[in-house]
Amino acid sequence: MRTEKQILELRAEVDAQQRAILQKARDEKRAINSDEEAAWQKADADFMALNKELEMVRSITERDSQFQALQNEPIIGMTPQSASEADLKRKHTEGFWRQLLHGEGISQAEAMRMAADPTRTQTTSLTSGGGAYTIPEEFMRELEVTMKAFGGMLQASYLHRSPRGGTMNWPTFDNTARTGGWLDEPRSVGLTPGQFTFNRKQFAAYLWADMAQLTWEFIQDEDVSFVSRHLAQAFGESAGRALNKAFTDGDGSGKPTGILDTTGGASVGKQTAGSTAILKTELIDLIHSVDPAYRTGPNVAFMLHDNILAAVRKLDFGNTNDEPIWQPSYAAGQPDRILGYTYVINQDFPSAIAASNKIIAFGDWSKYVIRQVQDFNLLRLNERFADQLSTGFLGYLRIDGKLLQSAAIKLLQAKP
Repeated sequence: MRTEKQILELRAEVDAQQRAILQKARDEKRAINSDEEAAWQKADADFMALNKELEMVRSITERDSQFQALQNEPIIGMTPQSASEADLKRKHTEGFWRQLLHGEGISQAEAMRMAADPTRTQTTSLTSGGGAYTIPEEFMRELEVTMKAFGGMLQASYLHRSPRGGTMNWPTFDNTARTGGWLDEPRSVGLTPGQFTFNRKQFAAYLWADMAQLTWEFIQDEDVSFVSRHLAQAFGESAGRALNKAFTDGDGSGKPTGILDTTGGASVGKQTAGSTAILKTELIDLIHSVDPAYRTGPNVAFMLHDNILAAVRKLDFGNTNDEPIWQPSYAAGQPDRILGYTYVINQDFPSAIAASNKIIAFGDWSKYVIRQVQDFNLLRLNERFADQLSTGFLGYLRIDGKLLQSAAIKLLQAKP
């Protein structure tokens, strides 16, 4: 597999080839010919393939760094990276998979001891044997990283973990217009109480679930670490896709309220002049439709479908503007940018510039809050598929999502 640096260098070469093709036609004051068009399209296909490879490499790099950080995390009251720490983590992992995959019983006393262990997470797997066992951190990390890889909203938004379910009230207020007042000395008149308008967003705990079925041969024949990664990735992909769609266009009925929802989502900050194209000036207007208070910080970004990103990239080709709209990264670890801002790909956004489609979002994504009750839960179903010589694994999450501040994120909508 090529390194991130190698991919970036190849991508820069392809980008230069595309620009050179159009620049030659521009210098000669003519349209591109059929051979140049074919060369440009081939280069564009190569560029998109390199983009996908770059995403994969960065995802693996991020995953490896997270796993490494997890391994180096000290246990309370113990020397970091000590033999006893490694032994405890190994026993946790082995015990969990012994219970989950093979159904070996765990006594209530052992379950209580494990629950009190400082290396545990808050998630437990309940079994028909009456015991409870902590899901290993490695499994949770693999699952969460995979979920984010399949969900742009999970990458960008703020995640709040709740220790318990039920309705959660989140206070909100917009103070961008509040200025306070000046006081003279001596002060004959007191300061007028502030007109802060406080509201509350109510978060529910909607239930998402999915099920995996593994044959007994698969469980018995494969290495335990392979089975655990298989389950983590399978549930991570499924949850990532389902949650991302709900956080994108969910209507709040039995599911979260998406950022594109007509009533609870973001409002339109700019409408395009045409129903099938976008302009650079419209992207600039979208940025400035967001209050300056929400245009700075690490969580400010564009969000759009990959096809719309391709359309944005093509705005740079064939014009004489010295400031490119799409600014590729040439250094490992640095993201590509649109007009100086990072962006997040969300494949549940509209994929085409068509009438009334809300195609691009921009703003401070920390103002879209995802509320998750505890952690991912995993249950072993012993009897349901026994006649098929298989075991079922049920995973579920309790979750909700809402935009807290409508002024923080705005949408670019194609002309109706």
